[in-house]
Amino acid sequence: MSRAFVKDDEDAERIKELFEQEKKLLDWLNIQKKKLSVLESGEKAGTIDEVKRKQWIIKTKKDIEDTEKTLERLREEIKGLQKG
Repeated sequence: MSRAFVKDDEDAERIKELFEQEKKLLDWLNIQKKKLSVLESGEKAGTIDEVKRKQWIIKTKKDIEDTEKTLERLREEIKGLQKG
């Protein structure tokens, strides 16, 4: 088999892996956004210790930011592989 076909197969496999990673990250991002919503204004927000709630809000916002950055890098890698 020629190197070009092998490279195409490797790229296709990597793209598949990246799409699977993207789906997992999107699921995680949605969970974190729901969590943040509950912490900020949900009915249960008032039942959580205020100091702990604020710490969780900060941590959750950071998780969301980091996940969005990771998704951005992942999508750039996918675009690069698709262009060939």
